Amino acid sequence: MEHRQDTNRLALSAKDIGSLRAEIAQMYSEPGTEMGLIRGAHLNAVVRLTPHTMLANAASGTLVLWSYRDAISTLMWLWWACLILLTLGTLASWFHGRQRQITSASARAVKRATWHAATLALLWGSLALGWFSSASAGQQIIIATLYTGMLGAGSFVLNPLPRASLVYSSIYMLCAFGAMLQIASATMAGVAILLGFYGPMVMVGALYSWRKSTALLKATAHAERQEQMLAVLLQDFEQHADEALWEADNEGRVHNPSPRLLELLQLNPVLLASTPLPQLLHTHDPAGAQTLEQALQQAHPFRNVALRLSLERGVRHLVLNGKRLLNLQGQATGWRGVVADVTAKVESEQRLQFLAHTDSLTGLANRFTLREHLTAALNRQDSGALLMIDLDHFKAVNDSWGHTAGDDLLKAVAGRLRGCLRPGDLAARLGGDEFAILLQHPADGAQAEMVANRLQALLSNPIALGERNMRVGASVGGAVWAGSGCSVDELLVQADTALYAAKAAGRGHYAQYEASMGERSRRRLMIEHGLAPALEQGQFALHWQPKVDIQTQRIVGAEALLRWDHPALGTLSPTEFIGIAEQSGKIDALGRWALQEACRCGALLTQLEPLEKLGSGLTIAVNVSPLQFRGGNLAVLVRQALADSGLQAHRLELEITESAFMDDADGVLQQLHALRSLGVRIALDDFGTGYSSLAYLRRFPFDTLKIDQSFVQEALNRTDAKAIIQMISQLAKALSMRTVAEGVETAAQLELVTSAGCHEIQGFLVAQALPLPEFQALVRTHAAGLQWVAA
Repeated sequence: MEHRQDTNRLALSAKDIGSLRAEIAQMYSEPGTEMGLIRGAHLNAVVRLTPHTMLANAASGTLVLWSYRDAISTLMWLWWACLILLTLGTLASWFHGRQRQITSASARAVKRATWHAATLALLWGSLALGWFSSASAGQQIIIATLYTGMLGAGSFVLNPLPRASLVYSSIYMLCAFGAMLQIASATMAGVAILLGFYGPMVMVGALYSWRKSTALLKATAHAERQEQMLAVLLQDFEQHADEALWEADNEGRVHNPSPRLLELLQLNPVLLASTPLPQLLHTHDPAGAQTLEQALQQAHPFRNVALRLSLERGVRHLVLNGKRLLNLQGQATGWRGVVADVTAKVESEQRLQFLAHTDSLTGLANRFTLREHLTAALNRQDSGALLMIDLDHFKAVNDSWGHTAGDDLLKAVAGRLRGCLRPGDLAARLGGDEFAILLQHPADGAQAEMVANRLQALLSNPIALGERNMRVGASVGGAVWAGSGCSVDELLVQADTALYAAKAAGRGHYAQYEASMGERSRRRLMIEHGLAPALEQGQFALHWQPKVDIQTQRIVGAEALLRWDHPALGTLSPTEFIGIAEQSGKIDALGRWALQEACRCGALLTQLEPLEKLGSGLTIAVNVSPLQFRGGNLAVLVRQALADSGLQAHRLELEITESAFMDDADGVLQQLHALRSLGVRIALDDFGTGYSSLAYLRRFPFDTLKIDQSFVQEALNRTDAKAIIQMISQLAKALSMRTVAEGVETAAQLELVTSAGCHEIQGFLVAQALPLPEFQALVRTHAAGLQWVAA
């Protein structure tokens, strides 16, 4: 073991010597600017000591001459004269160039220094070879002492020039050995051994000193380059970026504002330097200025202080970040940070929120906005009424005059609906020819009926569209609440039930919900009472709707959709019983069964032989009700379902809707992070129909955004719907998320979502939701790709 370690040390030493040789050769040959600067710095270090070293040489030579004062030979006078001439010549050269700072030196210049060092060493070496052996004991002591000092001092002074140092030291050592060999004595032999030991140590020390100083010079040059580059980048940043740097004192007075900062703030630089920034901004944005003032009074950094400035060129939205500046004693001296212009981003978000909250055709609120206002009204526990409106004869208008005429009619109806509203009320379009009016502050059955009658009277009047006068009526159903005791979904069901009763009574009628109303209520009760037995008796099943990658046309996933084979009502879709399950408290048990069954079937699907041969697998998507988050144990249920089924976590994708965030956003986000830690994928379903998605996309990294089928269905005829699809796709791309377009039924819709940048599709163009055996057959048949998708 010890032998191996010694061998390694020798190998490292040889490697180090090779590295030194390469570095020295680089210094004496490389023509680059950086190496020229390094040579100049090294040469300058030697030249600075030139007067001292030359005077020391002259004094030492004179001392030797004095020691031979009784018998100075002609050769010795000649030696001394040569030494003095060399010294004087060197001093004269130094004197003429003493005012010139050496910044860069050529390889030729440092080579001349090597010749100079060699000449000086040979002069002193000739002294030892010519006179040391015949000198007296006192003279030998003087020469030996001078030799020792000159060897050490010269190597040290010349270490910035490694070849000069090596040549100088080598000549000294060789001449010293030659002089000692002329004297055959044990003492001189011992001195020669010591010289052979310590001389190389002096040389190695000089080399490593040179290497260290060279590394320092290179590091300094690199730091200067980085500083220059940073200065250029900062200058470019100030000139072209949407951000600007700012620096202020403890009171908020801005120092040295850049042109970009002045452009963003549109403030006078004199005022910036004399008046605290929050005070200057107060006239533009009092709330934002107050937030900034509070942030500047704190000791910790602040982020995202939003400002809204009304300037000559319009409204500008800015965001400020700042960090405390401290001196060497740790005392606060001011602030430094970045101000960013986020106007384009804010306007884009506002536009997207507007599109997400508003019906693109009529400009009324959409279904999600209606639910949002209903939730707020119920939380206030006051009274109100919800009117559901269905136009009479609208289908005849569409069939007779076309969709354009139908759209114009819907716009005109929306205008008349607005005329029926009181302050604080809301009109919404639910889709097709269905509308709703939310009456608040307060409203009772009599007021609801009065508004409904006025609305029916307005809509019964002819509507002029171009050269045609169209006449439509309206059937209206109402639901009234007072205080708490019902949910949003219950109100919607009640109003819808009342509307059904009004239409059943004949067109142009109004009906107010009563608990005893007709078939829908009875059907709802049958569904509610049958939920628990259905789970026990195995009446539920999962059907599988494929998700296809647009580029490869392969089936890459499947969404598990619940079906209920009701013994009396037949096959029921989730849209009919999920809401009832949520309202009746059965959703947890139903959701747990669906999750376990989806994982079990998913494990079988991912092991299909065609997929294994292709080296691919399926992503199994399962819908999660917002109410399933309330227990706080969703991650535990998912972990157990994965363990029981053997399905890999990354194959499971949970689909949630925006409404999951409405009651307890922080709690839901915490559970989503717990699910993500399991490796499960998370998709945001029906994206674009709500508000919370825009805020929570930044707070949780969803894997997938599912574009609601309502946008896909209307995209070919509605430019706004098409724009929303494009904006969602671009947003998902920027956030590294995948997009799935739902409800793709035609090749034209497929072409549209493909051009928008969507990744996957679902819909009848691919296949409807299939029972497990039929879906397995579909996967086996089309594992390599669904070539008929684009047909």
